Amino acid sequence: MNRSRRVAGRFLPTMLAFGLLFGLWEAAVAVWEVKRLVLPPPSAVVADIWRNPSYWRHHAWVTGQEALAGFVLALTVALLLAVAIVHSRHAERALLPVLTMVQVTPIIALAVPLFILFRSFGLGPKIVMSALVTFIPFTVNAIAGLRAIDADTLEVLRSVDASPREVLVRLRLPHALPYLFAAARVCVGLALIGALVAEWSGSSEGLGYVMVTGQRQFATTAVWAAVFVLTAMGLVGTALVGFAERRLLRWHPTSAPR
Repeated sequence: MNRSRRVAGRFLPTMLAFGLLFGLWEAAVAVWEVKRLVLPPPSAVVADIWRNPSYWRHHAWVTGQEALAGFVLALTVALLLAVAIVHSRHAERALLPVLTMVQVTPIIALAVPLFILFRSFGLGPKIVMSALVTFIPFTVNAIAGLRAIDADTLEVLRSVDASPREVLVRLRLPHALPYLFAAARVCVGLALIGALVAEWSGSSEGLGYVMVTGQRQFATTAVWAAVFVLTAMGLVGTALVGFAERRLLRWHPTSAPR
């Protein structure tokens, strides 16, 4: 009973907020007689998804693959670069200007050049676009996390002749995990945005393709249905990151029940 109450207490306010939002949206469309071509009611959007679930599952699966692959690629490269920067001043001097350049570059503008580079509208350029969008948050947080260690603990490890690898595994990486999870929460949505932008630039499947096709055919309901599915994917991804964080960081104060 207590567990059921906790679950209800956690999800009920969110469900009520969504219900209020969709209720106001539905009422506004009906009262002001807004044409569906301009703004369909949420009931019509949900009905569109309900009528053809296999269609939406397929396109969501394509976009989800691209976003997940880009997410993992960005995390891997960011962590490797952060380790190099933290352990070597030469690497820091060489890599920080490159990171700054990537940070100030409008990544979305690279969508078309990536397709030209890959000479393909397949997964490659979409994964790279998704990775580029999520790369900087992961890198910045990884560097901050690897450096956010207790100086006394570091001295203790050095006093027993711990190797740099042992310091990394036993001290730096565990302390970097909260920073990486914080970045991951942000990067779930960013990875989906990167995949979506790449699909807008050139694709024959995926939710971005559905949105572009819907726009060309004036199928506004399909465009909003794609937005709904993307939002659901982002919520699920964020929830999975939160679940993993609670499981892996039970020792950390940020994982305490709220």
